[in-house]
Amino acid sequence: MFAAPGAAPSASAPGKESRFEQFKQSPAFPVLVHTALFAAGVAFIQSSVIEMLSPQL
Repeated sequence: MFAAPGAAPSASAPGKESRFEQFKQSPAFPVLVHTALFAAGVAFIQSSVIEMLSPQL
């Protein structure tokens, strides 16, 4: 990714993106990340851990 000036080129060429890099550039990546974070938040709120963290009112 980062190279010293004048150094030999790295093994991975910038034009050859991995499947994960291609997926990160697709519009589905932020949708998947936000959906996963939302589901994790809902699961956390519904869990008994939130009962221990919040005081009884």
